[in-house]
Amino acid sequence: MRLNVVVLLQVVSLSEDKMPVDWHTEEMRKWMDLTKKEQQKYYDTPHIVKWRNCKLSDSSNLKKIIRCAIFDVSEKEPVENFTDEQLKLVNKLFVSIKKSMKRHKDEESVCVSVLFVLAKAADGYLKLPVIKLQYNNIFIDFCGRVYKNWKDYLKNNTLSKCIICYPKNGVYSVVNDVVEVEYGISPAGRAGRKFLRRLDIAGTVLGVTATGVGIAAMCFPVALPVVAG
Repeated sequence: MRLNVVVLLQVVSLSEDKMPVDWHTEEMRKWMDLTKKEQQKYYDTPHIVKWRNCKLSDSSNLKKIIRCAIFDVSEKEPVENFTDEQLKLVNKLFVSIKKSMKRHKDEESVCVSVLFVLAKAADGYLKLPVIKLQYNNIFIDFCGRVYKNWKDYLKNNTLSKCIICYPKNGVYSVVNDVVEVEYGISPAGRAGRKFLRRLDIAGTVLGVTATGVGIAAMCFPVALPVVAG
């Protein structure tokens, strides 16, 4: 069933230095339709985006959830199948979660969920996972950067200028069984920046070279790619 992106569309401008975007071109409408359908799939696959209760002392379980979110693999994927660099990134996110829980009265218990920001790349998209902590509404991006709330993420994420699609208010919700999404523009990047800023995990400068690459493939050459459009 074709989703009605005209009626349900909400466009949010996130940068004072706005990109010149015509949201009504055929190309843009097709992309918006594509990403809305993809976000619907995430909502309809609750084991990916639902809240999960974990114990920080059981690091293996939480890291398994992180690996699933970042590298788009099954939680049954053996840890031996990941490279040292991939595991280093997973551990970095785990540390960010652990630090963010220090002020909670129960530092041991953590409830996490995952949402996905889809950034436009040619006719497809890049799938960028964001981890959310329930008790303090903190968001953590795939590089381990921490944001105090969803507005903070939208205002201060480190993406260069690009068009993005995300669940409304950073929460997967539906109206008449149709997922609510918003479209916007990332914070303006400085001239000459790549699509993503330099990652501090391995000193690697990343750039978009082709449609159909996932965040895992962008970070690590041997990672599993995400089909994207």
